[in-house]
Amino acid sequence: MRRARWAGFVLTLVMGLVLAGCGQAGVAQVIQRLQNVQSSLTSYKSSAIMTVRLQGAVQKYFVETWYQAPNQYRIALGHDAKDISQIILHNTQGIYIISPSTKKVIRFQGDWAERQGHLYLYHSLLGRIVSAASPDLSNRDKALVFTVPADPVNPIVSTQQIVLDPSSYAPKQVVLLNKDKQPVITMDYTSFQTGVSFAPNAFTPDQATSLQSVEMPVSAVEQGFGVIEPTWAPGNDAVTNESEANGVVFIRYDGNMPFTLAEQRPGTGSLSLGSGSLLTLYGIPAVLTGAGNLHQMYWLDNGVEFQLTSRMSVPDLIRVAASTVQTMGK
Repeated sequence: MRRARWAGFVLTLVMGLVLAGCGQAGVAQVIQRLQNVQSSLTSYKSSAIMTVRLQGAVQKYFVETWYQAPNQYRIALGHDAKDISQIILHNTQGIYIISPSTKKVIRFQGDWAERQGHLYLYHSLLGRIVSAASPDLSNRDKALVFTVPADPVNPIVSTQQIVLDPSSYAPKQVVLLNKDKQPVITMDYTSFQTGVSFAPNAFTPDQATSLQSVEMPVSAVEQGFGVIEPTWAPGNDAVTNESEANGVVFIRYDGNMPFTLAEQRPGTGSLSLGSGSLLTLYGIPAVLTGAGNLHQMYWLDNGVEFQLTSRMSVPDLIRVAASTVQTMGK
């Protein structure tokens, strides 16, 4: 018992010296160690519970991540390990969003892992700390806590905290905070393992679509899903028309920033979008495409495929799309 207490005292003392007594030199040493960890990663597997607080509601997601150097990853999202609703996958052919239950595959090209994948991908998380101009480092509950600005900048999240184990630098928690320092997304890691061996087909769409998932009842598909309207729209935008053609519902909004929202049950098959950016609707992945100032956003939620088209800004697109998540149809 005395030996354990002494070891804990030494660890606390060393961390205190690094973070306080050594000042910026100590922070630089920690950053250098993180660079070494990042460069030596060959593979890892993690599980986490993601809590999303938005619009007065709280949603929880199970997140499982596989990574194989140099650039293959698979991120499974669901309510628990037996109910995976979506998979984000990257291999040499591109990035995919996959719905195992409907076998729907959306494919595009982009650099999401490097730009925005840090919430799910440990190596990208380390890269966010290492590349920060002046990361704030503190010691809390025997853990290293890095506070860095949100990147890319958005109207909801302003800063993020990354909590690492002080000895192994394994991830413990990631928190995205709003301007009032309140958590919007909290990722609590439940397991993390490096040096993992994956099957040869682990990072293929075929493997992802073969997962056993909770299927949508046939009766629900036949009866439709009801019209799902966003609970937020920019300025004085309002619904001017609703129509249906070949199973697709179109909702048109007019105003300062007009937009069209298309909804349908996703059919089996693939959709190739070319170049695009992967965004997160605070728990739900979405693909952003377009040329000039005309944007299109695609996402899947609760058995419905959405397409949002508008010339509004990307932050406003995200707010409109996010306001449909977990919304019941009329």
